[in-house]
Amino acid sequence: MKKFFAILLTLAMVLSLAACGGKDGGKDAGSPPPSSSGSSGGEAGDGGSGEKTFTASGKTLNVGVQSNIISIPTVYAYEQGYYEELGLDVNLIMFPNGSPENEGLAAEQLDVASNGLASVYSMASGLCDWIGESDSGSSTLSIYMRPGCDALNYKGEIDGKPNMYGSAESLKGLRVLGPTSTMEQWAAASYFAQFGLEAGADYEYLNMDRAAAAQAVMTGEGDVFVATDVDYANMMEGAGFVKVADCTDATGTNFNNGFLARKDILEERYDDVVLFLRAMYKAAGELQDPELRNEFAYKYYSENGKPATPEDVAYETEIRPFLTAQDVAAPDFYLGSGALQVGAFFASIGTIEEDQVAVIEAAINPQPLIDAFGLDVKGAALN
Repeated sequence: MKKFFAILLTLAMVLSLAACGGKDGGKDAGSPPPSSSGSSGGEAGDGGSGEKTFTASGKTLNVGVQSNIISIPTVYAYEQGYYEELGLDVNLIMFPNGSPENEGLAAEQLDVASNGLASVYSMASGLCDWIGESDSGSSTLSIYMRPGCDALNYKGEIDGKPNMYGSAESLKGLRVLGPTSTMEQWAAASYFAQFGLEAGADYEYLNMDRAAAAQAVMTGEGDVFVATDVDYANMMEGAGFVKVADCTDATGTNFNNGFLARKDILEERYDDVVLFLRAMYKAAGELQDPELRNEFAYKYYSENGKPATPEDVAYETEIRPFLTAQDVAAPDFYLGSGALQVGAFFASIGTIEEDQVAVIEAAINPQPLIDAFGLDVKGAALN
């Protein structure tokens, strides 16, 4: 079994992207590349494999993972040997967050990546397709503010959001610490934008790895921290920070984490991608067992330096279930709907170019899931 290894890449992200408003409207999947005949990985699939068979290429599939919930099914499938059962040679590569994973994809060091909101950038650049979703990346997101900030004296200033703190004047000049091109940046920008404030002009967003940002904000180097999971939320609350908004109040929507595949890999090694999804969703199905998931998640976090207690892990399991193959085929599920909404937001604040919204839409590709399980999976589309 291969060992994980870390790739240290700069967090620079100068990708120009676009979006312009999305909704949960469906679109037809495009025609897939022809599948190979031969040994099928159908028996390992959660939910069946339909009528098609797929054969692994024999080449190494480099898959990016992170030390958080995003990657747990991917890693569990690896440790259980589910990729090997399907003939896949999978190599997992650990990254601190989504921004350097995007760089790894662009540098062709990665073929597939389990990623969060930063995926929007690789989609909008035309580099990758969005091929599956794993969990709600925003259900545990909360924005915290340092005690003593004047903004805590204002509440309910935005119509329909009586529990959200802040006002336009009181928020000016504050410093947010966190990684760029991630859910943290999206949530922070969305929150401040509701008060008519922009990064760089009215407040500062300082790029910093989330672990370092958490420590720095607690020592007084910043004012605002976006906690994306339970352990960081507990850390902030333990330090006396005040929750000023949850994800729904801050952004008006939710976002599912999921999987990117480079377009050239989909073209040249389509069967590998389909088989990867079969193994990963088989793992997600088994991890519906809370006891099994809690045990594995706590072990995974502990081995990879992520602060979490058994109680934190159990709470995360309760509120962030993994999606199964049946979930993504549900009548009300539209693959990539969150990505389109985030893209629309990024376009509205000038983070990405508006004409690239069509690129994001085109990158939502349900066909590998359709072929993996023989189920009807719909992709989100714009108005």
